[in-house]
Amino acid sequence: MTATTEAHDALTQVKLSNTFGLSKDLTDPIIVKICYLEPTLITQHESIPLSTKFENPSVFKTSSRIYKNSDLFIRIGMYDGKNNNLIAPVSQTTFTHFRGRRVWNQYVKLAMEYNQICSGAYLKFVIYEIVDCKSVVFGVGYLSMFNHTRSTLRSGSQKVAINTKLPDKPSVDYGDPKGLTELETNLIKFENGEFNRVNWLDKLVLPKLTGGQKSDQEEINTDADYFLYVELPNFEFPIVYSDIKYEIPTIPKFEPKQPENSSIVINSVDISSEGSQPKVYDPDFQIATRLNHINATTTIYDPIELKYHKLERNINNNTMLDKELKPTPQLRDELLRILVKPSNIELNDYEKNLIWKFRYYFSKNNQTNIDSRNKTTTQSFLPKFLKSIDWDNDYEVDHAFNEIIPNYWGVNNLQIGDALELLGDYFNPFVLGRSMYPVEQPQRDSSKLKDDEKRFLNLFKNVTLLRKLAVDRLRLASSDELLLYLLQLVQALKYESLIYERKLPFDEIDLHHHKNNGDPLESPLAKFLIDESVHSEKLGNFFYWYVKVENEDQLNTRSTPPQERSPFENTDSKMYGAILNKYIDNLKKHCHEHRLPYYKHLKRQIWFIKKLTGLVELLRSSFRKNESTMRKTEFLKEYLSNSSNELLKFPDPFPLPLDPSIMICGCYPEESAVFKSSLAPLKITLKTIESGGASRHSATSQIIFGKKHNKYGKYPMMFKIGDDLRQDQLVIQIIDLMDQLLKNENLDLKLTPYKILATSPVAGLIQFVPNETLDSILSKTYPEISRPTSNQSSANSGAPQVSTPTTTNGILNYLQVHSRDQQESEPTPTHSILGASHVAAPTSPPSPRVQPKPAITSNMGVSPVLMDNYVKSCAGYCVITYILGVGDRHLDNLLLSPNGKFWHADFGYILGRDPKPFPPLMKLPIQVIHGMGGLQHENYNIFKSYCFITYTTLRKNSNLILNLFQLMLDANIPDIKFDRTRAIEKVQDKFCLQMTEEEAILHFQNLINDSVSAFMPVVIDRLHSLAQYWRA
Repeated sequence: MTATTEAHDALTQVKLSNTFGLSKDLTDPIIVKICYLEPTLITQHESIPLSTKFENPSVFKTSSRIYKNSDLFIRIGMYDGKNNNLIAPVSQTTFTHFRGRRVWNQYVKLAMEYNQICSGAYLKFVIYEIVDCKSVVFGVGYLSMFNHTRSTLRSGSQKVAINTKLPDKPSVDYGDPKGLTELETNLIKFENGEFNRVNWLDKLVLPKLTGGQKSDQEEINTDADYFLYVELPNFEFPIVYSDIKYEIPTIPKFEPKQPENSSIVINSVDISSEGSQPKVYDPDFQIATRLNHINATTTIYDPIELKYHKLERNINNNTMLDKELKPTPQLRDELLRILVKPSNIELNDYEKNLIWKFRYYFSKNNQTNIDSRNKTTTQSFLPKFLKSIDWDNDYEVDHAFNEIIPNYWGVNNLQIGDALELLGDYFNPFVLGRSMYPVEQPQRDSSKLKDDEKRFLNLFKNVTLLRKLAVDRLRLASSDELLLYLLQLVQALKYESLIYERKLPFDEIDLHHHKNNGDPLESPLAKFLIDESVHSEKLGNFFYWYVKVENEDQLNTRSTPPQERSPFENTDSKMYGAILNKYIDNLKKHCHEHRLPYYKHLKRQIWFIKKLTGLVELLRSSFRKNESTMRKTEFLKEYLSNSSNELLKFPDPFPLPLDPSIMICGCYPEESAVFKSSLAPLKITLKTIESGGASRHSATSQIIFGKKHNKYGKYPMMFKIGDDLRQDQLVIQIIDLMDQLLKNENLDLKLTPYKILATSPVAGLIQFVPNETLDSILSKTYPEISRPTSNQSSANSGAPQVSTPTTTNGILNYLQVHSRDQQESEPTPTHSILGASHVAAPTSPPSPRVQPKPAITSNMGVSPVLMDNYVKSCAGYCVITYILGVGDRHLDNLLLSPNGKFWHADFGYILGRDPKPFPPLMKLPIQVIHGMGGLQHENYNIFKSYCFITYTTLRKNSNLILNLFQLMLDANIPDIKFDRTRAIEKVQDKFCLQMTEEEAILHFQNLINDSVSAFMPVVIDRLHSLAQYWRA
């Protein structure tokens, strides 16, 4: 009776015409608006005085103790109220610069819908700040999704109590909100539409209520340190919790009537109906049962399907026939369509059986290359074949590793993209052999356990040999080519740790050299990377920083609460720390034996990064955030000019971590500055050594011994603390790889993959390339350039003449102005570094392509070099940013350099994510087309031709690109973690692999037409420019 009464009382409180909605019918995503953070009376007077700076300087590392409006960001997660488990991925606010108050006014969308939450679900708001380049918890607050007192979903404005002292257990209030003043309660009712609105009166009263709201806070007694004000969506009706109930299916019992002492005849065999039934051993059912015991999500296989599978792949009967089997033209086309499928798509049973049936045909053609057109496809056959075998079937595994791989698949026949796929998480013996891995099961006898141990050891040996084969293929690549994949190879070490850090419970069995002692350094990939990095300083430079960042990120993950960790993070792994120490020890020994300066250079680089980190922290502690940037810049120049700080002239020159081919020996203080940002990023112009063709080591010795035969150059760069640059670093690496793939096809699109290097999870270096934003170019006035007439020769078309200034502006005018200082020709572009070692066996030269004719510049007053750079780079970045799904494109991150090269910057949103509504699939403003001469000019057709060739070339290398993203799935990349299960699919969809080449070109043609004529991006660009104007 009590429960019924409470439910009745709760429902009577729903007073909107007795009408309400059910949460099970609400399929909208959960969106929370983060408004602002207000301190209570307890914390309003807790700021530390400046005198404390001299007593305890470490206090000033925590900005919230000094500034009442220090930088904060919020992570929001959805938890269940029963076990306090995270039930939706954690979302985070973007960076916001606070002025007078901590105001976000940001909408945060959770990856969960209302019909998916339970009645006890609650939101956890964790506020972070940056201390010593690490995110530290500032405060925690909780808000239940349902009000149990009213039995309705919370909506409208909410006030969340934030405690800076972290509680041991979540304290969630499921009743009416507490801590609200009478004024705040009435304001919430007003916002929810419970009061009548009078426009003229509301305009007068609402602004006056802000002061009254603050004064009423004194009347509330609360233990909270802060209050976070958030808004939840308002619905037309109250929403009552309701769940979907499923009926349990019942099967009627049928009891056949049999005469007494009779027998049931099945297939002419008499089985007595009396007594207990005989038990028949069924190995297929036992395998399925064991799989279900290990993984509850595994379904029981159909015995008929299992029997068909065995008959289809009967090794003893079909091997001789399969060796000479050839597919029909129709089957061959179907097989080729299967082989070009991305690695993340699982093959069905029919496709697996088809690949198995023609395993000899493709393996033999891989060696002879009978059909050169399908050469890439046949070389990609091995990963598909390995994924088509049944790893629980000993005959299939032995046949693959004793017959197919040794006789047909050597290192020379393996593509680099397939080698990367073999190093992924799929080929893990503990996953592939989970049905035979020994676990404590009471129903398994000792003889069966011993048999499974032997089978698992055989599987473990084969899989580790397979991964070693992939590493042997990497040995054929040059250090420059390895550098293109190094970021992913460092991530692949995570999957190696899952294998080699796990001890095998087989002490009584002799495993010889296959024994796994739990040492991560036994990994062939780890040994290979350490050895290559020790002998190549350039490769070792990036290897050290990549591993260092992953090691620090792994250490930070261990301090993260378990509810907020990714289920794929191996927090107990010591792989990166062990590899980092081993690399430094081997590098030190190698340099000592061969008298090389690599180890000394590494120590100087670490010293340099520590110096810059200390300089940024000094700037932040010495100046308030709202202080003039000019004063900060003067402080920076004065600090750099002081020789005692050792930054004006370094004690010894060393390679720049951002670009090891550059030797730096000091800096130019007058050309350094501090950017206008709360993070205070530094722009430092470094002094470089240009030794005029001499080797870098000879240049170093000349500096040490005081010789003056060197020329000095400049290298501007930016150092930033407070942002994770790993996502930008990944995008630049992929752009660099695509540039090399295009150059391998004799297609140089004049791309600008500027250098970027993360030196920690929250800091890094960025190359500063001279540029001007399109927004700035389009808003400036340039002098009019007199264009050559048609009677003038084309040789003079690149030498414009300056006339009187006029009001004309635009990209074309920018190119005309910079054509005066541009040379008529550029140095011969470097060849792709992929050609020399792409395949160890002799290969034919890159396929000749029909190159579009050069850009036309007659009657335009632009240098041919600048216009050619402009048209090619526009085409390259249009295709690449479309494939990567780069978002947040506006005229401030579309850049143009004086040499005519167009490029993109700021890759904070990728894979289709965008903070603005209605983002275009490809950013191609009409102003960019006008810079070529307009839609009717021939340059526009040339631009489209470059787009088509670029798109089709990258489609043919989609397997390599997708495999690189596959290895990055467990990296701490924000936009990959946001939707990990669909990250690869989003890139794959852009390649349109289901289309033919002609259909793909037509698709991209339509995409260009839609992007040029799109109206919404123009409106968004105007609004963005207006917002930037008012912020300035």
